[in-house]
Amino acid sequence: MRRAAAFVASGLRGGAFRPVVDRPFPLEEIVRAHQHLESHTQVGKAVVTVGH
Repeated sequence: MRRAAAFVASGLRGGAFRPVVDRPFPLEEIVRAHQHLESHTQVGKAVVTVGH
C-alpha cells in the first residue's frame, strides 16, 4: 500500500496524473450535478464548487 501511495503521490507531483473535469457545478445546482452523474454521459469528473 505504501508503494502504491508513493507512486500516486509522485505522479500527482510530477504532473503525470491530471484529473479530467467533465463539468463544474455550483453547489446551488447539486441536484443537477447528481442527475448528470446518473445519466452516465460524462467524460471525466463532475466538480461541485463552493463559494467564489
